[in-house]
Amino acid sequence: MLSSHQQARRQERLDAVLAAAWEIAAESGLGAVTLHDVARRVGLRQPSLYVYVSSKLGLFDAMYARAYGELLARLAALPDSGSARLRLMRIFWVILDFVVSQPPRQQLLFQRTIPGFTPSEPSYALAEKLVEQVTALLAEVGASRPEQVDVYTALIAGLGAQQIANDPGGDRWSRLLEPVLDCILDHCRREDLP
Repeated sequence: MLSSHQQARRQERLDAVLAAAWEIAAESGLGAVTLHDVARRVGLRQPSLYVYVSSKLGLFDAMYARAYGELLARLAALPDSGSARLRLMRIFWVILDFVVSQPPRQQLLFQRTIPGFTPSEPSYALAEKLVEQVTALLAEVGASRPEQVDVYTALIAGLGAQQIANDPGGDRWSRLLEPVLDCILDHCRREDLP
Protein backbone atom coordinates (compact mmCIF):
# COMPACT_ATOMS: atom_id res chain seq x y z
CA MET A 1 0.00 0.00 0.00
CA LEU A 2 1.34 3.40 -0.97
CA SER A 3 1.84 6.11 1.61
CA SER A 4 0.08 9.44 1.06
CA HIS A 5 3.41 10.91 -0.06
CA GLN A 6 3.90 8.08 -2.58
CA GLN A 7 0.32 8.48 -3.83
CA ALA A 8 0.85 12.21 -4.29
CA ARG A 9 4.11 11.59 -6.15
CA ARG A 10 2.45 8.97 -8.37
CA GLN A 11 -0.40 11.40 -9.16
CA GLU A 12 2.09 14.16 -10.02
CA ARG A 13 3.89 11.82 -12.39
CA LEU A 14 0.63 10.68 -14.01
CA ASP A 15 -0.36 14.34 -14.44
CA ALA A 16 2.98 14.97 -16.17
CA VAL A 17 2.51 11.93 -18.41
CA LEU A 18 -0.95 13.09 -19.49
CA ALA A 19 0.21 16.68 -19.98
CA ALA A 20 3.04 15.44 -22.21
CA ALA A 21 0.64 13.28 -24.22
CA TRP A 22 -1.72 16.21 -24.76
CA GLU A 23 1.21 18.45 -25.74
CA ILE A 24 2.28 15.97 -28.40
CA ALA A 25 -1.31 15.67 -29.62
CA ALA A 26 -1.62 19.47 -29.84
CA GLU A 27 1.65 19.74 -31.77
CA SER A 28 1.33 16.81 -34.15
CA GLY A 29 -2.08 15.14 -33.73
CA LEU A 30 -3.34 12.20 -31.70
CA GLY A 31 -1.75 9.70 -34.06
CA ALA A 32 1.68 11.08 -33.20
CA VAL A 33 1.37 10.24 -29.50
CA THR A 34 3.75 7.39 -28.67
CA LEU A 35 4.79 5.95 -25.35
CA HIS A 36 8.41 6.55 -26.30
CA ASP A 37 7.89 10.28 -26.91
CA VAL A 38 5.76 10.71 -23.80
CA ALA A 39 8.39 8.96 -21.67
CA ARG A 40 11.15 11.10 -23.14
CA ARG A 41 9.25 14.31 -22.37
CA VAL A 42 8.74 13.41 -18.74
CA GLY A 43 12.24 12.07 -18.21
CA LEU A 44 11.35 8.39 -17.91
CA ARG A 45 12.33 5.29 -19.79
CA GLN A 46 9.41 3.86 -21.76
CA PRO A 47 9.02 0.73 -19.58
CA SER A 48 8.56 3.00 -16.56
CA LEU A 49 5.36 4.39 -18.12
CA TYR A 50 3.65 1.07 -17.48
CA VAL A 51 3.46 2.03 -13.81
CA TYR A 52 1.05 4.78 -14.88
CA VAL A 53 -0.68 3.41 -17.99
CA SER A 54 -1.09 -0.18 -19.15
CA SER A 55 -0.44 0.42 -22.86
CA LYS A 56 -0.75 3.02 -25.59
CA LEU A 57 -4.51 2.45 -25.63
CA GLY A 58 -4.43 2.74 -21.83
CA LEU A 59 -2.75 6.13 -22.27
CA PHE A 60 -5.55 7.22 -24.61
CA ASP A 61 -8.08 5.98 -22.07
CA ALA A 62 -6.43 8.05 -19.34
CA MET A 63 -6.39 11.07 -21.69
CA TYR A 64 -10.07 10.51 -22.46
CA ALA A 65 -10.97 10.31 -18.78
CA ARG A 66 -8.89 13.37 -17.94
CA ALA A 67 -10.47 15.43 -20.73
CA TYR A 68 -14.00 14.45 -19.73
CA GLY A 69 -13.15 15.18 -16.09
CA GLU A 70 -11.97 18.66 -17.06
CA LEU A 71 -15.04 19.24 -19.21
CA LEU A 72 -17.39 18.14 -16.42
CA ALA A 73 -15.58 20.43 -13.97
CA ARG A 74 -16.14 23.37 -16.33
CA LEU A 75 -19.79 22.46 -16.66
CA ALA A 76 -20.16 22.16 -12.87
CA ALA A 77 -18.93 25.75 -12.56
CA LEU A 78 -21.80 27.04 -14.72
CA PRO A 79 -24.68 28.83 -13.00
CA ASP A 80 -27.60 26.50 -12.35
CA SER A 81 -30.15 29.20 -13.05
CA GLY A 82 -32.25 30.35 -15.94
CA SER A 83 -34.43 28.48 -18.38
CA ALA A 84 -33.57 25.02 -19.63
CA ARG A 85 -32.81 26.58 -23.02
CA LEU A 86 -30.34 29.00 -21.44
CA ARG A 87 -28.65 26.20 -19.49
CA LEU A 88 -28.43 24.07 -22.66
CA MET A 89 -26.88 27.06 -24.43
CA ARG A 90 -24.28 27.44 -21.68
CA ILE A 91 -23.40 23.76 -21.91
CA PHE A 92 -23.20 24.01 -25.70
CA TRP A 93 -20.79 26.97 -25.47
CA VAL A 94 -18.55 25.30 -22.91
CA ILE A 95 -18.31 22.10 -24.94
CA LEU A 96 -17.67 23.96 -28.18
CA ASP A 97 -14.97 26.14 -26.59
CA PHE A 98 -13.41 23.11 -24.91
CA VAL A 99 -12.94 21.16 -28.14
CA VAL A 100 -12.22 24.04 -30.52
CA SER A 101 -9.48 25.39 -28.26
CA GLN A 102 -7.69 22.01 -28.48
CA PRO A 103 -8.72 20.02 -31.57
CA PRO A 104 -7.30 16.69 -30.33
CA ARG A 105 -9.99 16.78 -27.64
CA GLN A 106 -12.65 16.86 -30.36
CA GLN A 107 -11.05 13.86 -32.03
CA LEU A 108 -10.61 11.80 -28.87
CA LEU A 109 -13.94 12.60 -27.21
CA PHE A 110 -16.30 12.80 -30.18
CA GLN A 111 -14.69 10.87 -33.03
CA ARG A 112 -13.12 7.44 -33.41
CA THR A 113 -9.73 8.46 -34.77
CA ILE A 114 -7.54 6.03 -32.81
CA PRO A 115 -7.66 2.51 -34.28
CA GLY A 116 -8.66 -0.02 -31.64
CA PHE A 117 -9.46 2.58 -28.99
CA THR A 118 -12.66 2.22 -27.02
CA PRO A 119 -12.95 4.03 -23.70
CA SER A 120 -13.00 1.83 -20.63
CA GLU A 121 -16.21 1.54 -18.67
CA PRO A 122 -15.10 3.99 -15.93
CA SER A 123 -13.91 6.51 -18.53
CA TYR A 124 -17.06 6.20 -20.61
CA ALA A 125 -19.13 6.73 -17.46
CA LEU A 126 -17.79 10.30 -17.46
CA ALA A 127 -19.15 10.84 -20.97
CA GLU A 128 -22.47 9.42 -19.83
CA LYS A 129 -22.64 12.02 -17.05
CA LEU A 130 -22.58 14.74 -19.69
CA VAL A 131 -25.32 13.01 -21.67
CA GLU A 132 -27.40 12.68 -18.49
CA GLN A 133 -27.13 16.44 -17.85
CA VAL A 134 -28.18 17.25 -21.39
CA THR A 135 -30.97 14.67 -21.34
CA ALA A 136 -32.47 16.16 -18.18
CA LEU A 137 -32.46 19.67 -19.64
CA LEU A 138 -33.87 18.52 -22.98
CA ALA A 139 -36.67 16.78 -21.09
CA GLU A 140 -37.51 20.12 -19.47
CA VAL A 141 -38.14 21.58 -22.92
CA GLY A 142 -40.19 18.59 -24.03
CA ALA A 143 -37.48 16.61 -25.82
CA SER A 144 -37.13 13.43 -23.83
CA ARG A 145 -36.78 10.80 -26.55
CA PRO A 146 -33.33 9.24 -27.13
CA GLU A 147 -33.23 10.31 -30.78
CA GLN A 148 -33.78 13.93 -29.71
CA VAL A 149 -30.77 13.71 -27.42
CA ASP A 150 -28.83 12.16 -30.32
CA VAL A 151 -29.66 15.17 -32.51
CA TYR A 152 -28.36 17.55 -29.84
CA THR A 153 -25.12 15.64 -29.30
CA ALA A 154 -24.54 15.18 -33.05
CA LEU A 155 -24.91 18.89 -33.66
CA ILE A 156 -22.52 19.82 -30.86
CA ALA A 157 -19.89 17.45 -32.20
CA GLY A 158 -20.59 18.54 -35.76
CA LEU A 159 -20.22 22.25 -35.06
CA GLY A 160 -16.94 21.59 -33.26
CA ALA A 161 -15.62 19.50 -36.12
CA GLN A 162 -16.66 22.06 -38.73
CA GLN A 163 -15.12 24.95 -36.80
CA ILE A 164 -11.83 23.12 -36.39
CA ALA A 165 -11.68 21.90 -39.99
CA ASN A 166 -13.00 24.90 -41.89
CA ASP A 167 -12.31 28.04 -39.87
CA PRO A 168 -9.62 27.42 -37.25
CA GLY A 169 -9.25 30.48 -35.06
CA GLY A 170 -12.43 32.00 -36.47
CA ASP A 171 -16.09 31.81 -35.58
CA ARG A 172 -17.84 30.81 -38.82
CA TRP A 173 -19.36 27.70 -37.23
CA SER A 174 -19.36 28.61 -33.55
CA ARG A 175 -21.46 31.71 -34.20
CA LEU A 176 -24.19 29.36 -35.46
CA LEU A 177 -24.51 27.82 -32.02
CA GLU A 178 -27.59 29.72 -30.89
CA PRO A 179 -29.57 29.35 -34.14
CA VAL A 180 -28.64 25.66 -34.23
CA LEU A 181 -29.89 25.19 -30.66
CA ASP A 182 -33.15 26.91 -31.59
CA CYS A 183 -33.43 24.58 -34.59
CA ILE A 184 -32.86 21.57 -32.37
CA LEU A 185 -35.46 22.69 -29.86
CA ASP A 186 -38.01 23.52 -32.57
CA HIS A 187 -37.33 20.14 -34.17
CA CYS A 188 -37.71 18.35 -30.84
CA ARG A 189 -41.05 19.96 -30.09
CA ARG A 190 -42.68 18.59 -33.24
CA GLU A 191 -44.98 15.69 -32.46
CA ASP A 192 -44.73 14.04 -35.89
CA LEU A 193 -41.06 13.17 -35.55
CA PRO A 194 -39.80 9.61 -35.02
